[in-house]
Amino acid sequence: MLLAVFRYIGFLTIVLLFNPLLLLYARAEGVNFNAEYIYTDSSGDTRIKATGEKISTDFDRFDQRYNLDISKNIFPYLIFATGSIYEYNKLTTETEGNRTRFNEEILRPFAELTLNNPIYQAGVSYRGFRIDEEISGLPDASSDRDEYTATVGMTPPSKRFPDWNFTFRRTLTDDHPTTIDEELDVYFFETRYNPITDLRADYSYTRRDTDDKLRGFNTKEQTHFGKLEYSQDFLDQRLFMNTGYNIRYNKLELPSSATLDSALVRTAGLSSLDDTPADGPALTTNAALIDGNLVASAGLDLGLNGDETTLTNIGLDFGLSLDVDQIRIWVDRRLSDLVAGSFSWEVYTSPDNLDTSTWTLVDTVFPADFATFDNRFEINFTEVNTRFIKVVTRALSPTVPGSAQFPNIFVTEMEAFVTVSGDQVDNETQTTDQNFNFNLRGQISDRTVAGYNLLYTRQDQDPFNIERTQLTNDLYFNHIFNQVFSVTASGQRTDNSFQDADTTTYNYGASLVATWLKTFGQSLTYSGTYIDEDLGTAYQNSIFLRNNASLYQGWSMFLDGGYGWEEPVQSNSQITSWTLRTGTNIKPNNRITLNLNYLFRRTNQPDLEIGPDTDQQFDIQGFFIPFDTLSFFAKVSFVDRDNGTDTFQNYSVNWAPFPDGDLQFFFIYNETLRSQDDRTERVIGPSLKWTIGRFGLLDLAYTFSRSEDNVQKVDSTIINGNLRIIY
Repeated sequence: MLLAVFRYIGFLTIVLLFNPLLLLYARAEGVNFNAEYIYTDSSGDTRIKATGEKISTDFDRFDQRYNLDISKNIFPYLIFATGSIYEYNKLTTETEGNRTRFNEEILRPFAELTLNNPIYQAGVSYRGFRIDEEISGLPDASSDRDEYTATVGMTPPSKRFPDWNFTFRRTLTDDHPTTIDEELDVYFFETRYNPITDLRADYSYTRRDTDDKLRGFNTKEQTHFGKLEYSQDFLDQRLFMNTGYNIRYNKLELPSSATLDSALVRTAGLSSLDDTPADGPALTTNAALIDGNLVASAGLDLGLNGDETTLTNIGLDFGLSLDVDQIRIWVDRRLSDLVAGSFSWEVYTSPDNLDTSTWTLVDTVFPADFATFDNRFEINFTEVNTRFIKVVTRALSPTVPGSAQFPNIFVTEMEAFVTVSGDQVDNETQTTDQNFNFNLRGQISDRTVAGYNLLYTRQDQDPFNIERTQLTNDLYFNHIFNQVFSVTASGQRTDNSFQDADTTTYNYGASLVATWLKTFGQSLTYSGTYIDEDLGTAYQNSIFLRNNASLYQGWSMFLDGGYGWEEPVQSNSQITSWTLRTGTNIKPNNRITLNLNYLFRRTNQPDLEIGPDTDQQFDIQGFFIPFDTLSFFAKVSFVDRDNGTDTFQNYSVNWAPFPDGDLQFFFIYNETLRSQDDRTERVIGPSLKWTIGRFGLLDLAYTFSRSEDNVQKVDSTIINGNLRIIY
């Protein structure tokens, strides 16, 4: 069957290429077709330094991809669309004369009928996904997924009535040799009601019925979610009030023999680019990581265009401490096995997410499983109980065979799960999550703003009779004295209760900002935390002075200094620390940029071992663009700690002699040195991009790379070609 489909698409390609009249007619009727051919050849030599042994490897891959879409307006608002994606990937690897062949065929047909007018929406669709694999020395394997969907909804023209939609989806999944044979039915109902401008009510119901035909059991999961929000301005917009309440009830029914992954509630997504994952600074909020959109980018790129010199931190805040043993990282495209398997994932946990936080490494997962049908990594590790969790990885290395096909790999979503078995929970679990918030902000005068925030969270779990609550009260105050001075102050109390354990946390701080000149400003900040729990008390305080100056046009500088003192729980020893941080940015013209940064930290920790006593880091980074077609980049970092000095160096050259036009040429040189791994990586090579009229694009690239450490030296060459035909 697949061979017949392949022949049909090949015939269609010839017809479209050599019949312009048919092509014009097809485009007018909503027919789109494109073909892509990707060839990669890689050879490498690995020399083991201890023995002198040399290992030679060859990698050869040819991918063909065809995409056909047909759409037709049957009636106004009624659209029919159909099409298919077909891929044929052929891979051959050879190591010391041992050859392995891998062939993969992928077929993804679809058909959908959609009604979409201003009031009524409805539709039915089918999507298939079939993968056939042939691996030398192993039995042939195949995987199938068929998805049938029906939707209906209504958007009334009047706000007096709610809008709603209902979706039913049936998914059939099986493979051969048989490891999965599953039927999944999902029922989803959602309604939104906005009767007045300031009041909104939402409700949704989800039911998932899973029939595991291979293991012979059924599971049923039901989720009710309701949300009510109200906001209002008073006193000519001087007083603003916002309040809301939401409740989520989840019920999972499963037999004693069943084991499955139960999704955890996420209150915030977090992310940062940081090479020191074991400590601060705090991760920043990234709402796109938990918005349920598995396609849209969350702003994190793990592809070749990502920052391969800096670690990517991707995290979650559960709001309360929960058990977790699996993280799923969704990306925006399907990855090849070699690319997906090149990522290493470090799992860290922390009780908080502050600039002074300590993150604990709990596991390193390499490689993580990449799902067959879904574009996601499944990172499994030993179960931990935590409120904050993150995974840390590095962007794709250009030395990975086939990496040229993935200039971008955008992270789209992060999910967390815990394994649940029927015998543990007596065949049923029930979880209720409730959140209430009340926010008040007042404009006391043109120069003074004050506010109050209240947040109450409660989670109840059966059959374990687990109850978790958190109550947070927050006050803040901002005042501008004059054009020079302004002050900000805040105080927060958080009461956590879990079973018989109670914890009260106070966070407080104040900041005085002085803008002496347009080119010079200072800020003095005091912040502190006090924790009272059953095991005892703890505190953490710091005071920090920041200075920022623009010395001349194109030359800025900062100088920061701080002092901190803290005492952990059940400790009679006070930890003190001094911090000095300075840096400058010099940009004499548009072609030269120079950045220098220095950090010194001294910690006095009697009778405690929580980190180095001294920590120094110096970074220098420069950009030089002598011509519009030629650029140089260099970055050198030194990290000096008690146990030694680590250096990191990165140099690169980019040359594009023909920046405009249909034919473009590029040349890159990149070298990275990491003393902590005693490793050197070098990548060098030219590339060419040719736009062949309106319907074609050709990419050619040659890359030589060398990776060397104490154990081995690896030299490899990669030739990559990509031809795309678009109609």
